[in-house]
Amino acid sequence: MGTTLAVAGKGGVGKTSFSALLIRALVDAGKTPLLAIDADSNSNLHEVLGVNEPRSVGCVREETRKMGDNIPGGMTKDRFIEYQIQASLEEGRHFDFLSMGRPEGPGCYCMANNILREVIARLTSNYSYVVIDNEAGMEHLSRRTEEEVDHLFIISDPAPRSLRTIGRIAELIDELGGRIHNKHLVISRVTGFPEDLAESIQTEIAKLPYPPESFVPYDEALVDLDLKGEPLLKIPENAASYIAVRELLDKIGVLNSGGK
Repeated sequence: MGTTLAVAGKGGVGKTSFSALLIRALVDAGKTPLLAIDADSNSNLHEVLGVNEPRSVGCVREETRKMGDNIPGGMTKDRFIEYQIQASLEEGRHFDFLSMGRPEGPGCYCMANNILREVIARLTSNYSYVVIDNEAGMEHLSRRTEEEVDHLFIISDPAPRSLRTIGRIAELIDELGGRIHNKHLVISRVTGFPEDLAESIQTEIAKLPYPPESFVPYDEALVDLDLKGEPLLKIPENAASYIAVRELLDKIGVLNSGGK
């Protein structure tokens, strides 16, 4: 079994940037084959990774639902979906990329979702590492579109409102039971030293369900790449944000041979 890393947090706190830094650290450590999954309906992970936006799993599901039993070529519905998802996979030199796409529309998706779970489980089993950038509500995880998660990183910036959101996400995580094996709180975009944060922020951090394991600094190198529209994978090895993410992965054992 491979290692699955998932990232969650409210919009705008830097979770997609964190996902990109995770992928960069894994690639640099030779942790391949690697699959990156954009499970946020507001998809932009492909942009920060510098890959083409592929046809999404959501599109495959919608098109299959509209077809009903009129599957071409005498294929079964599950084989057809599997073929379409394989065709939607964006293959790269260092990692492959899959977009989950939009959430469900009107109509029944029960059969399609059941098939999707099986197809994606088979797909991800081909990779040693899988990184999932989730939407704020972790829709795909809560609907069990993905299965076991070895490490879930819950991202917040230092804003009190963002920090309070972590508590609600933690409640949802608890509802998922034992499928989330390790949970890690990460505070991103921190200026200065963590101990120098405002008292109001320190108060909110103290209320968190478990203490943060990493404070990722605000990084001009990351901002500069973003403003230029460049892939965040181009970040220098000595960039503060990249060093923080790499040190976190090393601390929790992901960069060792086991990865669990």
